[in-house]
Amino acid sequence: MELEDFERAVRGMLEEVPAMTLATCADGAPWATDVYFAPLGWRLVFFSAPTSRHCRNLAVSEACAATVHPQVASWRDIRGLQMEGRARPVAGLADKAAATAAYVAKFPFVKDLLANPGDTARKLAKVAPHVFVPCRIRYLDNALGFGARFVVRLADGRPAGPPQREESA
Repeated sequence: MELEDFERAVRGMLEEVPAMTLATCADGAPWATDVYFAPLGWRLVFFSAPTSRHCRNLAVSEACAATVHPQVASWRDIRGLQMEGRARPVAGLADKAAATAAYVAKFPFVKDLLANPGDTARKLAKVAPHVFVPCRIRYLDNALGFGARFVVRLADGRPAGPPQREESA
């Protein structure tokens, strides 16, 4: 698989799938949660309450993992992303504005929720933008052959080389 094909497949999936599963760990206790996300380049933006278990875990260690995959009816159709990286709250006004703009672009209904006062708007005021920054992305696509996996490492937010095919275990 060429880098252009890898990027097209990954970016397409990041636009298509609304939620990722974020896995964190603190004090030896793993935790996974689903969060809606929006791509911002290779970074993934999500909004969460600082008091949530995954955010408390990230306050202890930014190291985490995430998966993104559409629902399928057959193992032959399985495709998805497995990622390693770090996640943290978005800092700075410009970065928060960019994160919010990316999120609203993927989920236009959020703009209406923010604009209309009410219970939902009050709840949204308690969440903050966070960013997952992958350092390694594995793309799995059984349509390319059972267990077909391609891995790219990222450096400075960009692929550090062409995808490497991984053999199934």
